[in-house]
Amino acid sequence: MTPVIYVVFGIITLFTGVGSLRDVQLDIPTAISPGETAILLCNYDLEGEQLYTVTWYKGRQEFFRFVPKELPHTRVFPLPDFHVDVGMSGENRVVLRSVGPSMTGKYKCEVSTDAPSFETKSDVAHMHILQELNGEPVLSMEKDRYAPGETIRGTCTSPPSLPPPNITWFVNGHKVNSSFQARRKTDKGQVETTAGLEMMLNESGRLRIQCVADLYGIRITKKEVILDEERPRLASVLGTRESENGSADRCSSMKIHLLLLISLMLVNGR
Repeated sequence: MTPVIYVVFGIITLFTGVGSLRDVQLDIPTAISPGETAILLCNYDLEGEQLYTVTWYKGRQEFFRFVPKELPHTRVFPLPDFHVDVGMSGENRVVLRSVGPSMTGKYKCEVSTDAPSFETKSDVAHMHILQELNGEPVLSMEKDRYAPGETIRGTCTSPPSLPPPNITWFVNGHKVNSSFQARRKTDKGQVETTAGLEMMLNESGRLRIQCVADLYGIRITKKEVILDEERPRLASVLGTRESENGSADRCSSMKIHLLLLISLMLVNGR
């Protein structure tokens, strides 16, 4: 190998590294219910390097560390409501028992290699501890009766929650896109979601309108209304019949008067 090739190889090794740390990926539940167990995984590829430490953070606060060269290998840093199952946690995972609402937030796993590279890489992800959706959505329709060809309009507001609920519309079991969605923060820091429905009605018969509020498909609450098809008014039909009957009666009366008048003229002519 020529000196030039040695130099080039050395530069490539300096900048790319041989057996460098790569593919650090944090895999945690996006959403989980209070009281459940959360398993946090930190996957990585050492590429032949020696592991120095794996450190776990919630926000900027460290709560768990794994160091293979120390005894014990694991160390827990207490945080409020954090219950680390040390026996089930280790080199690339942390097990959290009985998660609570305060544990919602951003998590990071940070991996460092030992000498000679001393390389550090990390990954972050967010975990939501879901609250209960208290009560049903509030569903309001512009009208309670519709005729084919009309446009139906309505709004649906979810119970307050954090994170904000998602709203989905269903008409006779078929999913329909919202005409709009808006969110409002409450005094307690939770969020209400309001969605609109606006669609041209092409079918006849009774309509079943459903508004479904959900949090990651885990927390679900819904409200349903039934809309009837608009029928012709009975009073209008009767009124038409009465009008027709009245015209017939007036015609008959005129005929009788005309016959009487002709009869009188004939009698006087004699």
